[in-house]
Amino acid sequence: MAARLDSFGLSELAARPEDAFRLASLAMAEGTRVPGCRGDYSRLRLGDAEVVFRTMGDPATGEEELLGMDTHAATACVWDCTVVKDLTPAEADPMSRRVLVRTGDGGDRAVVDLVCPEVLPDIREGDALRLGMAGFPLRVSYDAEGNASGVVEATEDAVLLQGAVKDAKVGETFLGMEPLTKFLSVTVSTRMGDIELCHPMEMVPENQRDSVKAGAAVSAYCVLSGDCAVGEYAGGLVFDEAHDFAVLAAFFRRGGPERLLPMLRSDCACTFLENRQEGVENALALLGMVREDLAEAGLCRCDAGTLTSEGSRGRRCLLLGDGKGNYAFLVLLELDSLGRVRELTITNNPQYDFELMR
Repeated sequence: MAARLDSFGLSELAARPEDAFRLASLAMAEGTRVPGCRGDYSRLRLGDAEVVFRTMGDPATGEEELLGMDTHAATACVWDCTVVKDLTPAEADPMSRRVLVRTGDGGDRAVVDLVCPEVLPDIREGDALRLGMAGFPLRVSYDAEGNASGVVEATEDAVLLQGAVKDAKVGETFLGMEPLTKFLSVTVSTRMGDIELCHPMEMVPENQRDSVKAGAAVSAYCVLSGDCAVGEYAGGLVFDEAHDFAVLAAFFRRGGPERLLPMLRSDCACTFLENRQEGVENALALLGMVREDLAEAGLCRCDAGTLTSEGSRGRRCLLLGDGKGNYAFLVLLELDSLGRVRELTITNNPQYDFELMR
Protein backbone atom coordinates (compact mmCIF):
# COMPACT_ATOMS: atom_id res chain seq x y z
CA MET A 1 0.00 0.00 0.00
CA ALA A 2 2.96 2.35 0.60
CA ALA A 3 3.99 2.57 -3.05
CA ARG A 4 5.76 5.93 -2.85
CA LEU A 5 8.19 5.86 -5.75
CA ASP A 6 7.92 9.66 -5.88
CA SER A 7 9.71 9.87 -2.53
CA PHE A 8 12.83 8.55 -4.25
CA GLY A 9 12.29 10.43 -7.52
CA LEU A 10 11.51 7.11 -9.23
CA SER A 11 7.97 7.69 -10.47
CA GLU A 12 8.99 7.11 -14.09
CA LEU A 13 9.90 3.49 -13.30
CA ALA A 14 6.20 2.69 -13.07
CA ALA A 15 4.66 5.59 -14.99
CA ARG A 16 2.87 3.23 -17.38
CA PRO A 17 1.45 -0.27 -16.75
CA GLU A 18 4.05 -1.79 -19.04
CA ASP A 19 6.83 -0.03 -17.08
CA ALA A 20 5.49 -1.40 -13.80
CA PHE A 21 5.25 -4.88 -15.30
CA ARG A 22 8.88 -4.73 -16.48
CA LEU A 23 9.99 -3.63 -13.01
CA ALA A 24 8.00 -6.47 -11.44
CA SER A 25 9.52 -8.98 -13.86
CA LEU A 26 12.99 -7.73 -12.99
CA ALA A 27 12.26 -8.01 -9.26
CA MET A 28 10.99 -11.57 -9.62
CA ALA A 29 13.91 -12.60 -11.83
CA GLU A 30 16.81 -10.85 -10.07
CA GLY A 31 15.49 -9.76 -6.68
CA THR A 32 15.30 -11.62 -3.39
CA ARG A 33 12.37 -13.98 -2.91
CA VAL A 34 10.77 -13.68 0.53
CA PRO A 35 8.24 -16.50 1.11
CA GLY A 36 5.04 -15.76 3.02
CA CYS A 37 2.07 -17.85 4.12
CA ARG A 38 -0.29 -16.94 1.27
CA GLY A 39 2.28 -16.06 -1.37
CA ASP A 40 5.70 -14.56 -1.94
CA TYR A 41 7.32 -11.13 -1.94
CA SER A 42 10.00 -10.20 -4.47
CA ARG A 43 12.36 -7.55 -3.11
CA LEU A 44 14.54 -5.56 -5.51
CA ARG A 45 17.20 -3.27 -4.08
CA LEU A 46 17.68 0.00 -5.98
CA GLY A 47 20.62 1.48 -4.13
CA ASP A 48 19.22 3.15 -0.99
CA ALA A 49 15.63 2.37 -2.01
CA GLU A 50 13.82 -0.86 -2.69
CA VAL A 51 10.62 -2.08 -4.28
CA VAL A 52 8.69 -5.12 -3.07
CA PHE A 53 6.19 -6.90 -5.29
CA ARG A 54 3.39 -9.04 -3.86
CA THR A 55 2.49 -12.28 -5.67
CA MET A 56 0.11 -15.13 -4.88
CA GLY A 57 -0.86 -18.31 -6.67
CA ASP A 58 -4.27 -18.34 -8.32
CA PRO A 59 -6.09 -21.40 -6.88
CA ALA A 60 -8.10 -21.82 -10.08
CA THR A 61 -5.15 -21.88 -12.52
CA GLY A 62 -2.11 -22.41 -10.30
CA GLU A 63 -0.43 -19.46 -12.00
CA GLU A 64 1.29 -16.74 -10.01
CA GLU A 65 -0.73 -13.52 -9.82
CA LEU A 66 0.87 -10.09 -9.37
CA LEU A 67 -1.10 -8.23 -6.69
CA GLY A 68 0.78 -4.98 -6.21
CA MET A 69 3.91 -3.14 -5.13
CA ASP A 70 5.30 -1.54 -1.97
CA THR A 71 8.32 0.72 -1.56
CA HIS A 72 10.75 0.87 1.31
CA ALA A 73 14.16 2.28 2.20
CA ALA A 74 17.49 0.75 3.10
CA THR A 75 17.21 1.59 6.78
CA ALA A 76 18.58 0.44 10.11
CA CYS A 77 15.70 2.09 12.02
CA VAL A 78 13.65 -0.49 13.92
CA TRP A 79 10.53 -0.13 16.06
CA ASP A 80 9.48 -2.67 18.65
CA CYS A 81 5.77 -2.01 18.89
CA THR A 82 2.40 -3.51 19.76
CA VAL A 83 -0.61 -3.89 17.50
CA VAL A 84 -3.52 -1.76 18.69
CA LYS A 85 -5.96 -2.28 15.82
CA ASP A 86 -6.18 -3.71 12.31
CA LEU A 87 -6.93 -0.89 9.84
CA THR A 88 -6.54 -2.85 6.61
CA PRO A 89 -8.93 -1.44 3.98
CA ALA A 90 -11.64 -3.82 2.79
CA GLU A 91 -10.35 -3.59 -0.79
CA ALA A 92 -6.75 -4.54 0.13
CA ASP A 93 -5.30 -7.75 -1.29
CA PRO A 94 -4.52 -10.72 1.00
CA MET A 95 -0.79 -9.93 1.04
CA SER A 96 -1.26 -6.40 2.44
CA ARG A 97 -1.94 -5.12 5.96
CA ARG A 98 -2.32 -1.73 7.64
CA VAL A 99 -2.23 -1.52 11.44
CA LEU A 100 -2.36 1.00 14.25
CA VAL A 101 0.59 0.46 16.61
CA ARG A 102 1.99 1.87 19.83
CA THR A 103 5.34 1.53 21.56
CA GLY A 104 5.88 1.10 25.29
CA ASP A 105 3.33 2.71 27.59
CA GLY A 106 3.33 6.07 25.84
CA GLY A 107 0.29 7.71 24.33
CA ASP A 108 1.73 7.98 20.82
CA ARG A 109 0.13 5.92 18.07
CA ALA A 110 1.06 5.40 14.43
CA VAL A 111 -0.69 4.01 11.37
CA VAL A 112 1.76 1.78 9.50
CA ASP A 113 1.47 0.08 6.12
CA LEU A 114 3.20 -3.26 6.55
CA VAL A 115 5.67 -4.60 4.02
CA CYS A 116 5.86 -8.42 3.82
CA PRO A 117 3.22 -9.02 6.54
CA GLU A 118 2.59 -12.61 5.45
CA VAL A 119 6.02 -13.70 6.73
CA LEU A 120 4.44 -13.53 10.21
CA PRO A 121 2.32 -16.42 11.53
CA ASP A 122 -0.42 -14.03 12.64
CA ILE A 123 -1.07 -10.34 13.36
CA ARG A 124 -3.62 -9.74 16.12
CA GLU A 125 -4.44 -7.01 18.58
CA GLY A 126 -1.84 -7.08 21.35
CA ASP A 127 0.82 -8.86 19.27
CA ALA A 128 4.39 -7.58 19.41
CA LEU A 129 5.88 -6.47 16.09
CA ARG A 130 9.45 -5.68 15.14
CA LEU A 131 9.47 -3.43 12.08
CA GLY A 132 12.10 -1.79 9.91
CA MET A 133 10.72 1.75 9.65
CA ALA A 134 10.67 4.28 6.83
CA GLY A 135 8.49 7.36 6.34
CA PHE A 136 7.41 9.04 3.10
CA PRO A 137 6.46 12.71 3.78
CA LEU A 138 3.56 14.32 1.97
CA ARG A 139 4.53 17.63 3.61
CA VAL A 140 7.68 18.38 5.58
CA SER A 141 9.21 21.34 7.41
CA TYR A 142 12.65 21.79 9.00
CA ASP A 143 13.63 24.31 11.68
CA ALA A 144 17.19 24.64 12.99
CA GLU A 145 15.91 26.31 16.19
CA GLY A 146 12.59 24.50 16.62
CA ASN A 147 11.23 22.27 19.36
CA ALA A 148 11.78 18.57 18.60
CA SER A 149 9.18 16.96 20.88
CA GLY A 150 9.29 13.60 19.14
CA VAL A 151 5.50 13.29 18.96
CA VAL A 152 3.80 10.83 16.61
CA GLU A 153 0.04 11.20 16.12
CA ALA A 154 -2.05 8.88 13.97
CA THR A 155 -4.55 10.11 11.39
CA GLU A 156 -6.77 7.88 9.23
CA ASP A 157 -4.02 6.49 7.00
CA ALA A 158 -0.91 8.56 7.82
CA VAL A 159 0.81 10.27 10.77
CA LEU A 160 1.75 13.72 12.00
CA LEU A 161 5.34 13.37 13.13
CA GLN A 162 7.69 15.72 14.98
CA GLY A 163 11.22 14.83 15.96
CA ALA A 164 14.89 15.70 16.05
CA VAL A 165 17.14 15.10 13.06
CA LYS A 166 19.91 12.66 14.02
CA ASP A 167 21.47 12.39 10.59
CA ALA A 168 20.81 13.75 7.10
CA LYS A 169 22.43 12.46 3.96
CA VAL A 170 21.87 12.17 0.23
CA GLY A 171 20.43 8.82 -0.73
CA GLU A 172 21.09 7.42 -4.19
CA THR A 173 19.20 4.98 -6.37
CA PHE A 174 20.64 2.65 -9.00
CA LEU A 175 19.31 0.10 -11.44
CA GLY A 176 22.14 -2.34 -11.88
CA MET A 177 25.20 -0.10 -12.34
CA GLU A 178 23.18 2.78 -13.80
CA PRO A 179 22.66 5.74 -11.42
CA LEU A 180 19.08 6.96 -11.36
CA THR A 181 18.15 9.61 -8.76
CA LYS A 182 19.16 11.27 -5.53
CA PHE A 183 16.92 12.04 -2.56
CA LEU A 184 17.11 13.12 1.08
CA SER A 185 17.46 10.34 3.63
CA VAL A 186 16.89 11.83 7.09
CA THR A 187 17.08 9.81 10.31
CA VAL A 188 14.64 11.27 12.84
CA SER A 189 14.32 10.52 16.54
CA THR A 190 10.77 10.24 17.90
CA ARG A 191 9.23 8.88 21.10
CA MET A 192 8.25 5.74 19.19
CA GLY A 193 11.80 5.20 17.92
CA ASP A 194 14.05 6.34 15.09
CA ILE A 195 12.65 6.46 11.57
CA GLU A 196 14.14 7.11 8.13
CA LEU A 197 12.32 9.87 6.24
CA CYS A 198 12.82 9.76 2.48
CA HIS A 199 11.80 12.60 0.18
CA PRO A 200 13.14 14.77 -2.66
CA MET A 201 15.00 17.96 -1.79
CA GLU A 202 12.41 19.88 -3.82
CA MET A 203 9.84 19.16 -1.10
CA VAL A 204 11.78 21.39 1.33
CA PRO A 205 11.15 25.17 0.99
CA GLU A 206 14.22 27.10 -0.20
CA ASN A 207 14.56 29.01 3.09
CA GLN A 208 14.67 25.74 5.09
CA ARG A 209 17.23 23.74 3.15
CA ASP A 210 20.16 24.85 5.28
CA SER A 211 18.25 23.46 8.29
CA VAL A 212 18.28 19.87 6.97
CA LYS A 213 21.04 18.76 9.33
CA ALA A 214 21.63 16.98 12.62
CA GLY A 215 20.08 18.80 15.56
CA ALA A 216 17.28 20.44 13.60
CA ALA A 217 13.60 19.89 14.35
CA VAL A 218 11.44 18.31 11.67
CA SER A 219 7.67 18.22 11.32
CA ALA A 220 6.16 15.94 8.70
CA TYR A 221 2.81 14.61 7.60
CA CYS A 222 3.75 11.25 6.17
CA VAL A 223 2.88 7.69 5.24
CA LEU A 224 4.77 5.11 7.30
CA SER A 225 6.12 1.84 5.95
CA GLY A 226 7.05 -0.97 8.35
CA ASP A 227 9.03 -3.96 7.05
CA CYS A 228 8.08 -7.23 8.77
CA ALA A 229 10.88 -9.19 7.06
CA VAL A 230 13.57 -8.22 9.58
CA GLY A 231 15.41 -10.16 12.28
CA GLU A 232 14.42 -13.82 12.33
CA TYR A 233 11.93 -13.17 9.51
CA ALA A 234 14.46 -11.57 7.14
CA GLY A 235 14.42 -14.69 4.97
CA GLY A 236 10.66 -15.11 5.15
CA LEU A 237 8.60 -17.71 6.99
CA VAL A 238 10.06 -19.47 10.01
CA PHE A 239 9.23 -23.13 10.55
CA ASP A 240 9.38 -24.57 14.04
CA GLU A 241 6.89 -25.82 16.60
CA ALA A 242 5.93 -22.42 18.01
CA HIS A 243 5.48 -20.75 14.61
CA ASP A 244 3.62 -23.74 13.11
CA PHE A 245 1.16 -23.76 16.01
CA ALA A 246 0.68 -19.98 15.63
CA VAL A 247 -0.21 -20.35 11.94
CA LEU A 248 -2.54 -23.24 12.80
CA ALA A 249 -4.27 -21.21 15.53
CA ALA A 250 -4.87 -18.37 13.06
CA PHE A 251 -6.45 -20.88 10.68
CA PHE A 252 -8.86 -22.22 13.30
CA ARG A 253 -9.84 -18.69 14.30
CA ARG A 254 -10.41 -17.22 10.84
CA GLY A 255 -10.11 -19.94 8.21
CA GLY A 256 -7.91 -19.69 5.14
CA PRO A 257 -6.41 -23.18 4.68
CA GLU A 258 -4.04 -21.85 1.98
CA ARG A 259 -1.96 -20.25 4.76
CA LEU A 260 -1.17 -23.76 6.04
CA LEU A 261 0.29 -24.96 2.75
CA PRO A 262 3.91 -23.78 3.22
CA MET A 263 4.27 -25.51 6.61
CA LEU A 264 2.87 -28.89 5.47
CA ARG A 265 5.09 -31.49 3.85
CA SER A 266 3.83 -32.84 0.53
CA ASP A 267 3.52 -36.29 2.15
CA CYS A 268 1.99 -35.07 5.41
CA ALA A 269 -0.91 -36.85 7.08
CA CYS A 270 -3.83 -35.37 8.99
CA THR A 271 -5.98 -37.37 11.42
CA PHE A 272 -9.26 -36.18 12.91
CA LEU A 273 -10.63 -38.78 15.32
CA GLU A 274 -10.75 -41.90 13.11
CA ASN A 275 -10.48 -40.08 9.78
CA ARG A 276 -6.91 -40.11 8.45
CA GLN A 277 -5.96 -38.38 5.19
CA GLU A 278 -2.53 -38.58 3.55
CA GLY A 279 -0.97 -36.10 1.16
CA VAL A 280 -1.14 -32.34 1.41
CA GLU A 281 -4.27 -31.85 -0.73
CA ASN A 282 -6.26 -34.43 1.22
CA ALA A 283 -4.96 -33.07 4.52
CA LEU A 284 -6.02 -29.53 3.64
CA ALA A 285 -9.45 -30.73 2.55
CA LEU A 286 -9.96 -32.52 5.85
CA LEU A 287 -8.72 -29.53 7.86
CA GLY A 288 -11.06 -27.22 5.97
CA MET A 289 -14.03 -29.48 6.73
CA VAL A 290 -13.08 -29.81 10.40
CA ARG A 291 -12.66 -26.06 10.77
CA GLU A 292 -16.14 -25.43 9.32
CA ASP A 293 -17.70 -27.95 11.71
CA LEU A 294 -15.88 -26.46 14.70
CA ALA A 295 -16.93 -22.94 13.70
CA GLU A 296 -20.57 -24.01 13.52
CA ALA A 297 -20.24 -25.52 16.99
CA GLY A 298 -18.56 -22.40 18.40
CA LEU A 299 -15.29 -24.21 19.07
CA CYS A 300 -12.76 -21.93 17.37
CA ARG A 301 -11.11 -20.52 20.49
CA CYS A 302 -7.46 -21.58 20.52
CA ASP A 303 -5.13 -21.70 23.51
CA ALA A 304 -1.58 -22.98 23.83
CA GLY A 305 -1.21 -25.99 26.11
CA THR A 306 1.20 -28.69 27.17
CA LEU A 307 0.53 -32.36 27.86
CA THR A 308 0.91 -33.58 31.43
CA SER A 309 0.30 -37.29 30.79
CA GLU A 310 3.03 -39.79 31.67
CA GLY A 311 5.27 -40.39 28.67
CA SER A 312 4.35 -37.17 26.89
CA ARG A 313 4.79 -34.63 29.67
CA GLY A 314 5.76 -31.18 28.41
CA ARG A 315 4.80 -31.79 24.79
CA ARG A 316 3.21 -28.72 23.22
CA CYS A 317 -0.37 -28.85 21.95
CA LEU A 318 -3.11 -26.54 20.74
CA LEU A 319 -6.40 -26.58 22.66
CA LEU A 320 -9.68 -25.98 20.80
CA GLY A 321 -12.69 -24.87 22.81
CA ASP A 322 -15.49 -22.42 23.38
CA GLY A 323 -13.50 -19.64 25.05
CA LYS A 324 -15.06 -20.38 28.44
CA GLY A 325 -12.50 -22.87 29.65
CA ASN A 326 -14.17 -25.86 27.96
CA TYR A 327 -11.93 -27.67 25.49
CA ALA A 328 -13.32 -30.24 23.06
CA PHE A 329 -10.18 -31.17 21.10
CA LEU A 330 -6.44 -30.84 21.17
CA VAL A 331 -4.03 -30.70 18.25
CA LEU A 332 -0.65 -32.43 18.17
CA LEU A 333 2.11 -32.00 15.61
CA GLU A 334 5.04 -34.10 14.48
CA LEU A 335 7.67 -32.10 12.58
CA ASP A 336 10.56 -32.99 10.32
CA SER A 337 14.10 -31.67 10.75
CA LEU A 338 13.19 -28.47 8.84
CA GLY A 339 10.26 -27.67 11.11
CA ARG A 340 7.57 -28.65 8.59
CA VAL A 341 4.58 -30.74 9.62
CA ARG A 342 4.84 -34.46 8.93
CA GLU A 343 1.82 -35.49 11.02
CA LEU A 344 -1.11 -33.47 12.40
CA THR A 345 -3.56 -35.06 14.84
CA ILE A 346 -6.83 -33.60 16.17
CA THR A 347 -8.14 -35.75 19.01
CA ASN A 348 -10.39 -35.84 22.04
CA ASN A 349 -8.74 -38.98 23.42
CA PRO A 350 -9.10 -38.82 27.22
CA GLN A 351 -5.65 -40.37 27.68
CA TYR A 352 -4.15 -36.94 27.03
CA ASP A 353 -4.09 -34.79 30.15
CA PHE A 354 -3.10 -31.18 29.57
CA GLU A 355 -2.70 -27.77 31.11
CA LEU A 356 -2.63 -24.25 29.71
CA MET A 357 0.85 -23.08 28.74
CA ARG A 358 2.21 -20.60 31.25
